[in-house]
Amino acid sequence: MIISVLFEISHGEMVASLGEDAVFVAPPGSLGDVPEDLSAARFLYSTGIPAGVFQPQRCTEAGRFPLVGDKVDLAHHENAPAGCASWPVFGWLQVAHLALDPATGSVHGFCEDGGPVRSLHADLSSLAYLAFSLHRLLREFDWRDGEDEDFARLEEAVEGVRAAVEERDPLPFQGDSLWLPVLDEMASGMWS
Repeated sequence: MIISVLFEISHGEMVASLGEDAVFVAPPGSLGDVPEDLSAARFLYSTGIPAGVFQPQRCTEAGRFPLVGDKVDLAHHENAPAGCASWPVFGWLQVAHLALDPATGSVHGFCEDGGPVRSLHADLSSLAYLAFSLHRLLREFDWRDGEDEDFARLEEAVEGVRAAVEERDPLPFQGDSLWLPVLDEMASGMWS
């Protein structure tokens, strides 16, 4: 099933490449008050996001994701959007809780120690596509030419993933990006 969002990607495509256990699909109702007909909710409930760099959030005993206000002290966050305390936190990336803005379907990052709230992805398909592309690259990369040549090819391939995402969604790589250190680590072979 493909849902029309920023990036077309299917659950089946991700599972075929990475395996069923490597793709997180949120339990129904886990987004709480987010309308289930919102494209982001449909995407998270049916298509999912590859786990690895992205770590899924555990649901509370009530079967819902915790809210931003439950996870971080917003008094220590700059530029916190109005109403964000009630956004569901569905995962973790690098050093930030990932929250879904139910009004727009965009993904925002909230670091535990405060600082600016980061707009990370225009929608969930962008996060899923980037995570999937990087996981698939690392899984399928052919280490064959010798260390220097292999790392040059790996760096070029990682940059290709970045360019493909940035063409449709520049948010993941703007400003103090959480993704740039991940890409640098991957290009240097730390994730292989």
